[in-house]
Amino acid sequence: MNKTDTPTSEFSWKQFWVSFAYENLPPVLLSPLAALLIEGSINRAWNVCQHRNLLAVSLRYNPWFVVLFSWLIVYPGSWVVTLGLITVLFADTAVLGGIDPLQMVCAYAFLFCRRLIIAVKYGYFNAAEYVALSAPAPEWSFDKTAEKLIARGWSNPKDYPGLVEAELQEANRLTGDELSQVPLGTPTHNTESLKDVVMGILDRAYNLQVPRWHEPLVFLAVISILGALLAAKHVSGAPIFGDNLEMILVNLGTYTAILSGMGIMGFGLLCAFDFSRRRLANVILDGMLTNGQGDSADGYTFERSSAADLRAWMVARKVIRAFGERYYLRVQSYTSILLCFSILCVAFLNFLAWTQTTHHISTIITLSATILVIAFIGSFAMYRAIQLQQQSYAMRASLLDSVLELEVDEALNSHPDEQTAAKTASTKNILRQLDENVNFAEIIHKPTSVLGYRADNGVIGSVLGVLITGVLLAVQGFVDTGLSYSAAGWSFY
Repeated sequence: MNKTDTPTSEFSWKQFWVSFAYENLPPVLLSPLAALLIEGSINRAWNVCQHRNLLAVSLRYNPWFVVLFSWLIVYPGSWVVTLGLITVLFADTAVLGGIDPLQMVCAYAFLFCRRLIIAVKYGYFNAAEYVALSAPAPEWSFDKTAEKLIARGWSNPKDYPGLVEAELQEANRLTGDELSQVPLGTPTHNTESLKDVVMGILDRAYNLQVPRWHEPLVFLAVISILGALLAAKHVSGAPIFGDNLEMILVNLGTYTAILSGMGIMGFGLLCAFDFSRRRLANVILDGMLTNGQGDSADGYTFERSSAADLRAWMVARKVIRAFGERYYLRVQSYTSILLCFSILCVAFLNFLAWTQTTHHISTIITLSATILVIAFIGSFAMYRAIQLQQQSYAMRASLLDSVLELEVDEALNSHPDEQTAAKTASTKNILRQLDENVNFAEIIHKPTSVLGYRADNGVIGSVLGVLITGVLLAVQGFVDTGLSYSAAGWSFY
């Protein structure tokens, strides 16, 4: 295959917008009708509704516990949030009592962000997978859906037989099928093939388990936001539930939407976890490129003095970088969405500060808690992304050190024989080419990205700078506008 014809994982905007419509329309009530209009066939629409959980009723498509959970938790929660939003948009404010309508809008943003992430997931499905979603089971199944989930299949790929092997095969295809064509360079190697070496590295990296503290942290983060809202309401005397249907719908919708934030916060931690696994795979591989026979702690060595070994190492690196590429692109997108969410919360805080819009103090407290929690989790994911990107810098430094070492040795050995001089010159040339390849492929062309920028210390500084500056600007706005709050918690100027 010509290198210019090497396939890449592409994002489909059509798949994204269709999925965006399915996710944001109320399940059972409107999203099945949208599926019927978009799919243009009752059978296809039925399959889509079952596979995407828009109207889960058939045990042929989903296990009974998924159907039960959908009807008891997912669907009612979606309906309550939707009704709460509709109520604050169209109901008379007099019937809302002491409820701030802006709270419902802020809370809905949690659910909207989660649905946006899900739509991105479907945007990264390949054409065959996407088409299979409209086909009957078992052409597509619940297990296949689980494999595509970051929180299930990709968090524990070893629990899904064939997933790692399939992604390795796809990575090999994306890099031009070189893994099966390039032999190992040194005859003393006791492994069967380069594929075995790569598979061993991936086994070590993807045997890592999701840290046990993830779930407690997600729960604590959501409860802290919800608790801050309830505490502010209690202190100011605002209704926790209300005494009419409209107030109950809005309050329940607000609380449910905030609880849905567990999803996006969990995504943030899983993104950090995936960046960590990928960095570990790169660290293991980079440690195998040694200057001397058998001095690798990992039991396998690629000799820097061997052109064949250098070629094999380069191919292995390309495949490992491309492993699970669609998941990798999704993880970068999810991290960016999470950071954008915190930035938008800061923007909304400034809107309230500078426009003198009437609001309740509990809304400010909820926004502040959200900014703090989301910024922390998003920054943690961004930090892990930066560590992965810095591994490329470290590898470049190692390659350049090897070139420098050869240059020094050549200068000290004033009379090398022609064969040694030719081999040294060839090795230096290959190492320089590898350095240029790493620089272009991993730093310029396809670096680890956050918010569309290469993940480095400058990005995390810029993002945190925007958040901190935005919060301080909002504080200044509250001070300059002479903001005060009544005993009931409502703002006045």
